[in-house]
Amino acid sequence: MKMVKILEEMSSSQLEALVHLAGEELKKRGGRRGFEKARGFEGKVRQMPQRATPGSGGYDFWPLEAVTLNPGESHSFYTGIKSYMPANEILLVNIRSSYGLKHNIKLCNEQGWIDSDYYSNQDNDGVIVIKVKNAGDGPFTFKTEEPFAQGMFIRYYIADGDAPRLPAREGGLGHSTARSKP
Repeated sequence: MKMVKILEEMSSSQLEALVHLAGEELKKRGGRRGFEKARGFEGKVRQMPQRATPGSGGYDFWPLEAVTLNPGESHSFYTGIKSYMPANEILLVNIRSSYGLKHNIKLCNEQGWIDSDYYSNQDNDGVIVIKVKNAGDGPFTFKTEEPFAQGMFIRYYIADGDAPRLPAREGGLGHSTARSKP
């Protein structure tokens, strides 16, 4: 709550300076966008997100455990990974196309959006959770040695006159609906 109050009292130039400093901090971490192991998953993540080929746009994610889903069943995979990026980017997460086309595996939320301010949030340290459903006709096993989802960094733009409903993120998944009132 203290951080929200501080942000509300800052001028536009102070906020711009803060964004600049945050960008500098990201550079110190090795770049402007990337992946880290989330708190509590040390020693559990065997494979960091990685592109398959130089022409690949998406970073592959591997499950931490092997899971078999029967038709109609779903499972939330905690990847153990968090992602940092500039304030004007998001990480879009989708199921690998071969899983969808060949096995009818779907993301439960159709497409995952990881916001830049989800990184290191107070609720779950920004761990990326990918919930999938087996919409196929037979059982399907997710193997730890096979990537099952992909993430792609996408830049977005802000509309003129933009005014976010909330001054800052306070929490992890579902943070904006838990605090907003229409």
